[in-house]
Parts: sequence; C-alpha cells; structure tokens
Amino acid sequence: MKLISVNLPESYLKVLEILVSEAKFPNRSEAIRVAIRDLIKTEYLIEESIERNISPSLLKSEISNELDEKLLT
Repeated sequence: MKLISVNLPESYLKVLEILVSEAKFPNRSEAIRVAIRDLIKTEYLIEESIERNISPSLLKSEISNELDEKLLT
C-alpha cells in the first residue's frame, strides 16, 4: 500500500472520527479506502454503461464482481 496525503475539510474529519468511534470502521484510513473504492466502482459503472449503451443496473453485478476481484487481490 502507498501512503498519500489528503487535505480534508474539518467537517469531513469530524464525520470520519464519528464513524470510527461508532465502530463502523476500525480507523480513518479504512473509512477513506472504502469511500474511494465505492467511488471507483460507481464511476466505472457509469462509464461502462455509457460505452456499452446499456443501463447501469444490468452491469452492476458483473462490474462489481470484477472490481472486487481486481481491488482485493
């Protein structure tokens, strides 16, 4: 894994701390990783549906599984 620096508004940091304190995530880094993973999935799904000219819902399971495999390995 690579270490990166990100500037966030104070309000985002407060919400991240709440999520961690409520045990929804083990730490801020994991919450941010999940958010970025979900963003990538969503954006990729939109791009694929436009390129293939089909609805995003038809691609969802196919692309989700593919991305999970790529991102988790």
